[in-house]
Amino acid sequence: MKPESVADAIVNAADLGRVLGISRATIANLATDGVLPRADRGLFNLSACVQAYIRHKLVLAGAADVATKSLVAERSRLAKLRADAAERDARVEAGELVDVADIEAAWLGVVSVARSRVLLIPTKVAPRIITLKTAAEAKALLQKEINVALAGIAAAAPAV
Repeated sequence: MKPESVADAIVNAADLGRVLGISRATIANLATDGVLPRADRGLFNLSACVQAYIRHKLVLAGAADVATKSLVAERSRLAKLRADAAERDARVEAGELVDVADIEAAWLGVVSVARSRVLLIPTKVAPRIITLKTAAEAKALLQKEINVALAGIAAAAPAV
């Protein structure tokens, strides 16, 4: 019995391969993988297989398109990272950015000077404070020594 149209045609693997432009072995692999539906053992519905094969190729093309887009995205990301690094280097050279380690070292120096200056106040003031007669004199002496200590701290602070 002859099919009413080519859409209803049932063909063997060799004929399907000739229509799709692929080998019988590829037809067998695609059928085993579930890409091409079988009508019967060794037989295939021509229209169903052509449609399935086109869908399969479109899916593969989409995967390739996704890979291409991913590659483009990664290259764009790399270019942005390089541009950011170049901008950062330029800002460092211009003195707009400073290394964190340099800042930490400078502030550790300031804190060290501040600590030693403040701890030195009682040693400097104690022998003189006991000779003073009023609280106002003691206050003035302490204020003077604190101001000297603060001036020393300010002098040790890094220039900003």
